[in-house]
Amino acid sequence: MAQIDEIAMQRVTGSSIAAARGLMSSRDWCDYFQVNAQRLLPIPWEAGSDLTEAERKAVAHSIQVFQLGETGEGNHILRCAGGYAERSGDVYYPAALRMFVEEEHRHAALLGRFLDTAEIPRLTKQWSDGIFRKLRHLAGLELAICVLLTAELIAKIYYAALHAATGSTILRRICEQILRDEAMHVRFQSERLWILRRGRGKFACQCAMALQGCLFLMTCVVFWISHRRALSAGGFSLRRFARRARNEFRYVAGRSRER
Repeated sequence: MAQIDEIAMQRVTGSSIAAARGLMSSRDWCDYFQVNAQRLLPIPWEAGSDLTEAERKAVAHSIQVFQLGETGEGNHILRCAGGYAERSGDVYYPAALRMFVEEEHRHAALLGRFLDTAEIPRLTKQWSDGIFRKLRHLAGLELAICVLLTAELIAKIYYAALHAATGSTILRRICEQILRDEAMHVRFQSERLWILRRGRGKFACQCAMALQGCLFLMTCVVFWISHRRALSAGGFSLRRFARRARNEFRYVAGRSRER
């Protein structure tokens, strides 16, 4: 618990998470998520949305779509995690995954409250969100985690762009909070993928990573089409977005190969 508390404190102060080396167990992740929920950045809601008309046009629809995407209940993947726990004996994993889902719901609540403050209506459905929800529901645990990890990697780029796209004090602080959480979400999902693939032959692992790369590439294309206005407002041209996305994926793939 002391180690996890140190990790959380480092994240809150903006320090590197490099001190947390090695593979974290599911029980470690339960401790981490529990501590992280108590160490949140203060959001200055009294400042109001403070969006200019140009900023509103650039980011409003994009935030609506992202807010909707964060609201998933995760029932299918939690059921898959329960079956995995029975087979593997990793009884803490479903609890850790449930805490992860709760953290995503906290992100949805922050974005939703911002939309309400800015008097921007919330969405109840959207075509790209529907596609990825169906994909997660059709998948087993490994593919569902691949879909989640893809979303987390892209979210790191999106919230960096959104932070730069407006001068809204509230929105920028929300982005800072979510970016802190996403760094560990990427680690949580990528470590579990490594555990699931552990023991497979080199060729099988390479094939799995290649398929994961194809999923990531297709998602990036859909994401750019849906969010290019907000990304551009945050200084991400198509070329810069593609380069950053490639680097994010290569980092995760590289860590997997190291393990």
